[in-house]
Amino acid sequence: MNGEDYTEGLGVFHPLSPGLKAYIATIAKKTDYQKGEALFINLENTFFPMVQNGKLQIIALNIDTAHEISIGTYRTKDFLYHFAKPVPLAGVELYVKFLEDSSLITINEKHFSNLMKLFTDAYLLNLNFTSFHFSTLFKLLLENTKTGKSI
Repeated sequence: MNGEDYTEGLGVFHPLSPGLKAYIATIAKKTDYQKGEALFINLENTFFPMVQNGKLQIIALNIDTAHEISIGTYRTKDFLYHFAKPVPLAGVELYVKFLEDSSLITINEKHFSNLMKLFTDAYLLNLNFTSFHFSTLFKLLLENTKTGKSI
C-alpha cells in the first residue's frame, strides 16, 4: 500500500497534522478485488475509501424491480463516500462493481472511531470529506430530477 498517496489525497479535503498523517498511514488497509467482482456496500462500514488502482462503478439497485442506476465511475486515486449505508431508502441497495482488477484503501470502523477520539482535526477532515461527497450526490440527484430518472 502506498500510504503517502493516500494521506496526500486526504489532505486535499483538510490539511493533516503530522501525527494524524502518520496514524492514518498506519491504520489504512488495502484490499484487492478482481474484475467483475461485486460488493454490496452495506455489508461493512469502511471510511475514507480510495481507489488505489483500477476502475469501479457504484450502482443503485431497486430490489423490487431490479432497476439499476449508475451513481458514478471511479478510477485510480478517486475517493468514494464512506461505505456506511449511505442510502437510507427502503428497497434500494448500493453495490460496487469492479470494472477491472482494483485495490481499495480504507479505514475500518474501529480505527475510524479511535481516529475521531485521538485527533480533533480528524473531525474537520471528516466534515470536509462528507461535505464534498454530499455536494456531488446532490448534483447527481438534480441531474436525475431534470432527466426524469429515478430509482
